[in-house]
Amino acid sequence: MLELSRIVKSFGSSRVLDGVNLKVDDGEAVCIAGANAAGKTTLLTIAAGMQKPDSGSVAAEGKLGYVPQEPALFGEMTVRDHLRLWYAANNLPGKLLFSASAPETLLGLHLHARKRADRLSGGVRKRLSIACALAGDPPGLLLGEPFTALDLQTKTDILALLSDLKQRRKGLLFTSHDPSAVAAAADRVLLLRDGAISGEIRLVGEQEDRIAQVIALLSQT
Repeated sequence: MLELSRIVKSFGSSRVLDGVNLKVDDGEAVCIAGANAAGKTTLLTIAAGMQKPDSGSVAAEGKLGYVPQEPALFGEMTVRDHLRLWYAANNLPGKLLFSASAPETLLGLHLHARKRADRLSGGVRKRLSIACALAGDPPGLLLGEPFTALDLQTKTDILALLSDLKQRRKGLLFTSHDPSAVAAAADRVLLLRDGAISGEIRLVGEQEDRIAQVIALLSQT
C-alpha cells in the first residue's frame, strides 16, 4: 500500500527526519508513536504527498486518503455539502451519498446532514473528516491522532470503521498517544525518536496484553 525509503526532512538547521524507512502492507494498520515534536505529523504529510522530503522516496498504490489531527472544514457548509464536494471531486454520483454501505452512513453522519460544520462537536467533525477522506475509495488512509479528545461512542465507531477497512484490504497509517486505541487498531507500532525509527513491535495476544506492549514501547520516548 505504502513504502517510504530513506526519508530525510529538515526545517532550517533542525533535521526532523533522518533516513526513515517505513512500509505498510494492504490490510495492515501501523501506528507511528513518539513524543511531541518527534516528526510524526511531518512523516504523515510526506506520505500524503502534501510536502516533499529533502531526499528519499515515497511509493503508494494510488492517492491515499488523509485525515489531519485538526479537521479542515468550512464552517458555514453543512455536513451534506462537505460530502457532496468530496463526491464531486472524486467523480462519484451524488445518489451514492448516504447509501447503506457508505462511510458517512457507517459513521452516523446522516443524523447530522443538515448541520453546519461550525456547530458540530469535535467528535462529529472527526467523523466528517474521515468520511471525506474516504470518498473515492482510496487504497489506504493516513490519520493524525484520530482518537484524541473523543467521546467513547465516537472512538468505538471509528475503531469499528478502521477494522472494516482492514478487512477490505485497506492499509492504515496513523499516529496516536492512546495506548488502548492503538492496541485495538494497530498490527504494528513504530517508535519515532531522534528522526528515525528506533523501535518496533508487532502486537499479539488479548487487548490487555497488547496495551501493556504499547505502554512498554511508549516508555522509551
